[in-house]
Amino acid sequence: MEKLYEILLTRSLLFIILIFTLSVLGVYTFLTIEQREIPETEVNLVNVTTAWPGADKADVETNVTNLIESEIFGVEGLEDVSSVSQDDVSVITLQLADGSNPDDVLNDVNNVVAGLGGDLPENAAEPEVESLSNNFPLLSYQIHSDDRQNLDGARNGLEKLEQEVSQMDGVDSVTLKGYEDYKYEIQLDWDAMAENQLNPNEIMNEIELSLNPVILGQDTEGDETIRLSFKDREPAEVLGQVRVGDEDIPLDEVAEVAEVQDVPRDIVEFEGAPAVSFTVFLAPGEDVPSVSEEVESVVDDGFGELPGDIAVDNISSERENVEDIFVGLYTSLAIALLAVIVGTSLGLSWFGSVTVMVTVFLSVLIGLAPIPWMGVDLNQISVIGLIIALGILVDDSIVVNDNIERRFAVGDRRMDAVYNGVKEVAPSVIASTLAIVFTFSPLLLLSGANGDFIKALPSILISTMIVSTVLALTFVPAVRYLIVKKKVPKHPGLIGRAFTWCSNLYADRILPKIIKRPLLAFLAVLIVAVLSVGLIRFTPFEFFPEADRSEVTLDLIFDEGQTIEKTHEDAQELLSYLTEEMDHVESASLFTGEGLPNLFGASLEQSGPNTAQIALEIDKEKMSASETIDEYQSRVREEFPEATIFMETIIQGPPASAPVTVELFEEDLDTLNNEVDALTELLESKGAIVTSNIGSQVQTMNYSIDYAALEEEDVSVSQVKNELNMISEGIPIQEIIMDGDSRETNLKYSDEYTIYNVDIVKPGEGAPETYPLSDFVNIEETKDTPSIQHSNGDRTAELQVYADDEEMVNQTIADFEKGLGGTTELTVGGESSDQTDFFVEIGILFSVILVLVYLVIAIEFNSIVMPLITVFSIFLAFSGGIIGLFVTQTPISFLGIMGMVSLSGIVVRNAVVLIDFIEARRRAGEFDIHQAIFESGRVRFKPIALTTFTSIIALVPVALSGDVLFEPLAVTVIAGLAFSTILSLIATPALYYLYYRLRYRK
Repeated sequence: MEKLYEILLTRSLLFIILIFTLSVLGVYTFLTIEQREIPETEVNLVNVTTAWPGADKADVETNVTNLIESEIFGVEGLEDVSSVSQDDVSVITLQLADGSNPDDVLNDVNNVVAGLGGDLPENAAEPEVESLSNNFPLLSYQIHSDDRQNLDGARNGLEKLEQEVSQMDGVDSVTLKGYEDYKYEIQLDWDAMAENQLNPNEIMNEIELSLNPVILGQDTEGDETIRLSFKDREPAEVLGQVRVGDEDIPLDEVAEVAEVQDVPRDIVEFEGAPAVSFTVFLAPGEDVPSVSEEVESVVDDGFGELPGDIAVDNISSERENVEDIFVGLYTSLAIALLAVIVGTSLGLSWFGSVTVMVTVFLSVLIGLAPIPWMGVDLNQISVIGLIIALGILVDDSIVVNDNIERRFAVGDRRMDAVYNGVKEVAPSVIASTLAIVFTFSPLLLLSGANGDFIKALPSILISTMIVSTVLALTFVPAVRYLIVKKKVPKHPGLIGRAFTWCSNLYADRILPKIIKRPLLAFLAVLIVAVLSVGLIRFTPFEFFPEADRSEVTLDLIFDEGQTIEKTHEDAQELLSYLTEEMDHVESASLFTGEGLPNLFGASLEQSGPNTAQIALEIDKEKMSASETIDEYQSRVREEFPEATIFMETIIQGPPASAPVTVELFEEDLDTLNNEVDALTELLESKGAIVTSNIGSQVQTMNYSIDYAALEEEDVSVSQVKNELNMISEGIPIQEIIMDGDSRETNLKYSDEYTIYNVDIVKPGEGAPETYPLSDFVNIEETKDTPSIQHSNGDRTAELQVYADDEEMVNQTIADFEKGLGGTTELTVGGESSDQTDFFVEIGILFSVILVLVYLVIAIEFNSIVMPLITVFSIFLAFSGGIIGLFVTQTPISFLGIMGMVSLSGIVVRNAVVLIDFIEARRRAGEFDIHQAIFESGRVRFKPIALTTFTSIIALVPVALSGDVLFEPLAVTVIAGLAFSTILSLIATPALYYLYYRLRYRK
């Protein structure tokens, strides 16, 4: 090793140039890495959607959902399979297991679905398999006008702009919401058909034949090939020429072709005026600022061509959010860098301080280079990781540099001073770095959205810590060898004398008292630490805090079966109330139907004609988003009891589920619906708000065929079903292309015809026989839910429960479960359960962390007992973190817990450095045990105090920034470091001395 160092040191200049060259990679990475507000979380979901027009939900479940599910269960790599069967459609959602290859699973699902084509009902469409993405909104605009016709006139231009933007690099998709869709209906006159002895099937066949394209191909004349083409008229004109029946009766004599408005999926308003929303979604793995700038340029040009009576407002810009956040974070990073520079200069010579800071800066840059290959982008979490890294990266460089200076001070030659200075501390530096790496590595295994959210923090810290250690052991000695400072200051640093005085005080006054009564000193520290842990009961808790943003959203859920027009009218009334009561509302958007296009972290799990969402832009200087919710949510609920209302704001973390969820499993649908109703009523009677994924039961007209009557009159089932279709939604036929748009086309009876004035026509040898359709159909009024849900093949219903008293909710559910029948099963989950699962998982990971840290230190000291001395400092750090959170009344949160875990790797370093020096002196025989302990305190006090101080001041800007997401992490680390450092300076020597006396019986 000494020979290797001689080679390195004699080529110091070349090595330093190499290190600076490598740092260019980090600069390039920093300038080119993708930027976003929060980490990108992977959505491992696949949807299999199968349309079956006209089919009842029960038929959809039996003939489509069950069939596809039974085959999909054989696909490997799936963790969960859920489905919803509704009238006309089946949707099966597949959740991929962690570690599975999404492409392989998607390919297997496609193969399974492709093999089912012949087994599905004849009228069912082919299943569509789609891999779901995050659909992260990049930009969203409200395009509005006082006159709806102005918006309709701009539709073609906006749809062309939608297509243009969706094809841009970095764009996943574009959503244009708020326009009404139209379809064609061929409305048959049943009486005219009967008079001309026509039936719907022959009319439908003639229409489809008339609309089919003419395929002419090509012809040859001699040696020349001639292309043949056919130019047809517009479909509407073609329909006017259709002749039906043996008598070639014009279609318009038995039917009317009408363009009708389809049931709207969305109704959008902005500031009370009709509007359409234009939202651009970012593709996965793309950079927010650069993609946004390109999109904004194209969109601005497109909007510039709109008529002057149409206004455009940008209601969401992720680029602006990212820039605002990064300005604050970069400011904190710059302040932290400056603070570390000042901190190191307090106890190091100016040359040593510059060497340390250059080493830290290079460590950060080179450590950034592999980050993109670790699946990490530049976001809030990764930047805060850099700030934390700045505070702990100085440790290695300070320890190595300080020991080199110490060797110079005792008179070593240049080569010996550098080599011996590194050699003495290298084992402890490497061991403490491995402890930190092993501390953060298990966090990479954290599952789900929480794991994706925090992944950047351990990635940054692991990468930069490894680089920092390598540079501390190579770059620092190379610089100290190349530039020799012959005269080492006796008291280096701006307050070097103070450090020297404190070191002597600690070694000569404090340590002797500790060693005199080691057990008492340790017990005093232990009692203080244990009592501190009890403060956790008096510290607030908030898993993920609300962001300090100006957006507040309201989810509105009205009674099932309500039309979208009625829902919009009710939502308008509620919005008017809000704008009158709240003087700090700056703008308001209303989305009725499917709701907001995934903006502001708000989305409706179950959307439809009875749902709406309101997005409020508030002046947060007058009243914050959380204060607005606290002030107005209960008032709005009291004023509008007919709606289920939730007021929310953006949460700085992954999407959360309801506080409590209840899943009921029961094969009998009537029993399942009854149990859902009973539990819902019970919970609501206790003040809880309850929603369900199957919806509430709605008024239903249940049509059934009288098969005995069919058999008596010898009428076919298909005739009855066909007539029922014709008097309701109709039968879809070939789509019609109008002005470049594809329009659905249905064949149905005119609205004047019902089950009571349509006859079944039975052809015979003479005049056809007719029977009233109502003779073969029974009608029963009932109530039923709009969908059937499955979870892994079992019928289920899930309730989402919201209440202030979760303990009451859980007790109510437990009491209800005791009265369930033998065939019904119940499971409880939700956000509270998810948080419990997280703490269980983090507890397991932390146990692994403790074992890894213990093993590293055990190998370092070749002892199975001594590592326990250093691990005790982790407990002290936890206690200190809790004290910090309690004193500042900062909530214990997800990142607060991450701060606790981070401390477990950081704080052991001080104990390792201290004990390593004692062991080295004891083994060398230079001092007795007392002198070795005292001398270790004298030599190591300054590096320990200096590294702790620089780590703390690096995080002070974050702790004081007011950022509710990162404040708990900063407070935890600052308080834990301070508390652990102070008390471990007492506990570590005391424990070591007790260990020594027991080990050697002295």
